[in-house]
Amino acid sequence: MIRTHDRSTWLLALAVALAGCADPGEDADTGGTASSTGEPDSTGAPACVEDDLAPDPFAGPGWDGELGALKEPLQDEYVASTTALVLRPAKEQEFFATAKAMFPVLEANPGLIGYALAQSKKCGTVRTLAVWRDEAAMMQFVVSDEHVAGILKVNDYSTAGVVTSWKLPRAELPVTWEVAIARATAAAQSY
Repeated sequence: MIRTHDRSTWLLALAVALAGCADPGEDADTGGTASSTGEPDSTGAPACVEDDLAPDPFAGPGWDGELGALKEPLQDEYVASTTALVLRPAKEQEFFATAKAMFPVLEANPGLIGYALAQSKKCGTVRTLAVWRDEAAMMQFVVSDEHVAGILKVNDYSTAGVVTSWKLPRAELPVTWEVAIARATAAAQSY
């Protein structure tokens, strides 16, 4: 549910949200070199390799998990988004409590196709991957009270993060974690 915030809170939240949500009408990757797992070393390799990344299955109202296929109505193009955060260890439980409050709002969004989460304990990272019918549906979630509450605390919860979104044809669904990680790695650090 989107409620009215005082103007300064709303503008701050929107600025942070939009800074991370590139226009999916363009290829949203900006070619930055920051990795969501830390600054690359001198060879360009990430500071931490997420070889223990534990993803949840992709699921949602527009995705048939048993068939591994989109549910009707189908369309030619969708919007995908991915985030990656390097969590502060002392804030991990608080982060997950805040994230948990977002799930009912996310899952009630009629434009959500599906989403998945992944975590690397070794690297202290959390990732999201979502597919939306369109940018308007994605932004409806981005500006929800629950998501804004998380955005306002992102610097408390994490040391670095990246957000990116892009349009993709139906044939590229489901989006793999390899694609999401590559997109996040290629995007400029968001915070």
